[in-house]
Amino acid sequence: MLGIALSWHCDIAVPHSLSLLAVSLFVTLFGLLRFSPKWLFGVGAVAFMFAVGLFVEQCQHGTKELQWSGRKGEYSAVLIEEPAVRGTNVKVLANVTATDSVVSPDERREGVAYLYFLRSVESDALSVGDVVSFEAAMQPPKNAGNPAEFDNEEYCYIKGVTGSVFLRDGNWKIVDKGQMTFAMRALETRKKVVDMYGRLGFEKEEHALLSALTVGEKRDFPRELKEEYSAAGASHVLALSGLHLGIFYLLLSLIIPLRGRMRLLLVAREILIVLSLWAFAFVAGLSPSVVRAAILFSLVSLGRCLHQDSSSVNSLAFAAIAMLLFSPHLLFDVSFQLSFSAVFAILLLAPHMQNLFRVEKHGALYGYVVNLFILSFAAQVGTLPFIWYHFGVLPLYSLLTNAVVVPLAFVVIAMTLVMLATSFYLPLQQLVADALGVVITFMNNCVSYISSLPGATYSLPAIGAVGAVCVGVLSALLAFGAIRRKWWLVMLTVGCSLLFVVVESITVDAGKDNEAFLVYNNRKNPLVHIVGESGGNWLLSTVPQLDAEYEYVSSAYVKRERIEEPVWVDGDFSVDEFTHNEGLVEYKGLKIKMLADGLWPENRYTTPVDVLLLCRGFLGGIEELYDVYPCSCLLLDASLYSHSRTRILRECAQLGVEAVDISETGAINIVPKGDSFEIVPMKGK
Repeated sequence: MLGIALSWHCDIAVPHSLSLLAVSLFVTLFGLLRFSPKWLFGVGAVAFMFAVGLFVEQCQHGTKELQWSGRKGEYSAVLIEEPAVRGTNVKVLANVTATDSVVSPDERREGVAYLYFLRSVESDALSVGDVVSFEAAMQPPKNAGNPAEFDNEEYCYIKGVTGSVFLRDGNWKIVDKGQMTFAMRALETRKKVVDMYGRLGFEKEEHALLSALTVGEKRDFPRELKEEYSAAGASHVLALSGLHLGIFYLLLSLIIPLRGRMRLLLVAREILIVLSLWAFAFVAGLSPSVVRAAILFSLVSLGRCLHQDSSSVNSLAFAAIAMLLFSPHLLFDVSFQLSFSAVFAILLLAPHMQNLFRVEKHGALYGYVVNLFILSFAAQVGTLPFIWYHFGVLPLYSLLTNAVVVPLAFVVIAMTLVMLATSFYLPLQQLVADALGVVITFMNNCVSYISSLPGATYSLPAIGAVGAVCVGVLSALLAFGAIRRKWWLVMLTVGCSLLFVVVESITVDAGKDNEAFLVYNNRKNPLVHIVGESGGNWLLSTVPQLDAEYEYVSSAYVKRERIEEPVWVDGDFSVDEFTHNEGLVEYKGLKIKMLADGLWPENRYTTPVDVLLLCRGFLGGIEELYDVYPCSCLLLDASLYSHSRTRILRECAQLGVEAVDISETGAINIVPKGDSFEIVPMKGK
């Protein structure tokens, strides 16, 4: 892991890693000799694995360097996922290959990419395995450049997605039905199961939760319900992973009747369990998280067959190494980090905490309840650094939530198996389905209630990678001190933790510059964000709030800066910080005009402004525009239609007018400087 991480962040030549591989292998083999020091083998083995991490990550660098040309070309694509409807579009993942011969050697010819189809009868008929040909411009992954935004470029790189393209009717067609791979058949099977849930009468939230819990289908999961599960600390239940496979593994251990001391019975029993686990993984679409869990539990069964206790860190490490050798980018995948850190913490902490609370010496009910809290607490300790780093939110009632949700998830999965097993008699199956719907509704209501409690979530100050490592070390020391009853270490760790939180909070608050005049890179509609010195903030646009799609653009910045929800402004408005009148914003001596129609020539008076912001709907020529609104800066909003942007840029080039295209530069901050101002790009901020 250290080798992969170092190679990810640093440019290390392949010969260097190969040299380290050779030297460390020699040291490892030399350490096996009788006369060599005992520690030599350990040093050589650690150095060898570090070099392996360097090498496997370096082998992936070439895939990141090659990019699609970005110009129009002919392509063929095989759909490798079931299409998902997203508003007016249909989104699907596909293996794309360039079919024309105009691709240079330093450009990408093939790769996995997202295809976005304009929704129609033809696009709704698409399914996994279809071969589609199209003529368009493949675009590499690109961040919008908005502050605190999700890093889409890195996410796509980790997932192996190389680009995307938007296809309208007329420039694509279905050529053939391609050869179905094993993974495609798994996805097709998952779709059939989800469709069966719909036929049994599960609707909306019930259908969404059942699909997520049993087969990992979350594409149609309601956003509001997902936020409730996140606020209650139960998001892990929605991600099909080790928890669900563990429940299924336990059910199989109870159901399969082959019991006894004979070795043959034991082996046959474990083989049936492993086959059933992989069948479950197949029905769940062979998602990476399910495959990881299936590998781990297969190792547990293998250990039982060999009369070894394989439920240990060794099995977890073997599963992690096997997956990272195949795909080193998984190390930076959030689901990989959360699942392995949770299991790692449970393996290390749970046995000691069970001894501490003397679970075995009390009744079964006491042991069951205490074990639920122990497992939940251990998982929370293990995942805390990653949750803090990636999300910056701590659900305070997660222990209570897990005490309710985990048993209910067990019941839901068990009842689903019964429902599937009774498919031979439809009235009985429908009866089980109705009872299952009651359990799912109760589960959703419990999560909704917990998420609505006061202080359900606590916003944490943003930390970097170094801060996350510090949180991990402090959590480990605190857990170790509590288990070993070294109270001096507990007190010292608690003191250091409080100091860390205070320093982080002070550092974040001290580094803040609350005042801002942000123009976001938002293709849906114009979006200006004014943050005042007093803490008030406002969102300005040329469209009403109900017609705007802006939450995903501004919410990340609002959350990171821990400011209040912005006030929406789309008409005349006046406060101490600024005034807004018919698209004219006066802010700290600056005049910024937002134009989104063709009515501006009716202005009979020349109105000098500092900045002109041309938005979606703007009509007119640039030369005539400057006669009415002389300005020192011309901004092209990202919401402009592509043909309008092309025309305006062409006219600006002919007139020698310098224009800032926000769709290319990303979000900007207009900073007043006395009688002038400065345009500050917000990329990476």
